[in-house]
Amino acid sequence: MPDKCHALQNVVITLLLSSIAVGATGSSEKPDPTDQTLEVIRDCMARSSAPWTDEWKQEYVETILSAVDSHRDSPHYALRLEILRKGFAPCWESLTKTKDRSLFDVYRTRIRWYVEHLMVTEFPSEEERQKLRDQYKGLWDHAASSLLAQFPFLDPNAVQAAKADHLSQCYLKIEAPLMPVYLRPLSEEQIGQIWQRWGDLRYARVDLWRQLSGRLTTPAEDHRAPSSNSERDYQLTQKSLSQLVAHIWAIVAQRPDYYRSALDSRSDALKRRFQSMREARSDQQRLEKERSRQLPQTEHIGFLLAALLETPRCLDGSTSAKAQEQTSSEQQNKTAKGGGAYEVDNRPPEK
Repeated sequence: MPDKCHALQNVVITLLLSSIAVGATGSSEKPDPTDQTLEVIRDCMARSSAPWTDEWKQEYVETILSAVDSHRDSPHYALRLEILRKGFAPCWESLTKTKDRSLFDVYRTRIRWYVEHLMVTEFPSEEERQKLRDQYKGLWDHAASSLLAQFPFLDPNAVQAAKADHLSQCYLKIEAPLMPVYLRPLSEEQIGQIWQRWGDLRYARVDLWRQLSGRLTTPAEDHRAPSSNSERDYQLTQKSLSQLVAHIWAIVAQRPDYYRSALDSRSDALKRRFQSMREARSDQQRLEKERSRQLPQTEHIGFLLAALLETPRCLDGSTSAKAQEQTSSEQQNKTAKGGGAYEVDNRPPEK
C-alpha cells in the first residue's frame, strides 16, 4: 500500500512539473512577427481618418498579408517585417484617402509591389546602407550646386536649408526602406543616367521657377539681381529635388505588370470622367445658346400679345372720339349759320 501511494505521488509530481514546463515554454515563445506586423498596420490605419470603407481596409490588409505569406522562407524574414512595420506609417500617411475605386486599386497594388520587392530583394548590409546614404548626399549636393549655377540669384541659405530638410527625409526612408529606391545602393551606370535626366530637364526647372515667381515671359537667365524671396527659393529647391527623386524612381524601380495595369485602369477612368465632364459642359453650352435665341423670340411674342390685347381698347376709344368730333362739328356749323333762327318750329301754337 505505501508503495502504491508513493507511486501515485510520483505521477502527480511528474504531471505538475510537465504542466509547469509547458507553461514556461509557452510563455517564453515570442509572438509571430507576421501577427505583430499586421497589428501595427491595423493600428496605423485606425488612427487615420480615411474615408475608405471597412471592406477596402480589410482588402488592403489582406493584400499585404498575401505578399508576406508567400515569402515566409525568405532570409532575414523577421528583419524584413520589421522594415515593413517601421516604413508603413510614412507610406500610409502619404496616401490621398479617397472613395475613388480606381485610385484605391493603385494604392493597393503599389503596397503589394513594395512588400514583394522587400521580401525578395537581397537584404542590404549596414555598409551598403551607408553607401546608399553617401550616394544620396552626393546627388543632393550636386543638385543644389546645379540649381545655384542655373539660377545665380537664388538665396544660397534657402537652397541649403531645403536640401538639408529633403535629405533628412531620405535618410529616414533608408532606415526603413519599404520603398524600392531606398533599399539597395545605386550602380555607377544608374547614377550617370540620373544626372543625364537631371540635365535634360533643366528647362522644366525654369518653368517651375516662373510659376513660383509669377514671371511667365522673361527668361530666368536675364534676371541677375539677387532674390529676396527666400520662401520661393526654398520651394523651388524642394520641388526640384522631388523631381530628382522621380528620376531615381524611373531608373531604379521596375514597375510590375499588375501595378502598370492598375495605372492604366486609373487613366481610363480619368479619361471617362473628363469625357463625361466635357459632354456635360457641351450640353450646357448648347442649352444656353438655345435659350439665348429663344429669349428675343419670347419677348417679341410677348410684345405682339400685348399689342393684340390693347387693340380693342384703342378701337373703342377712336370710335367715341370720332362721334364726339362729329357732334361738335355739327354744333359749330349751326352756330356759324345763325343758330336756331333758320330752324322750322313744327310745334303747334299755344292757346
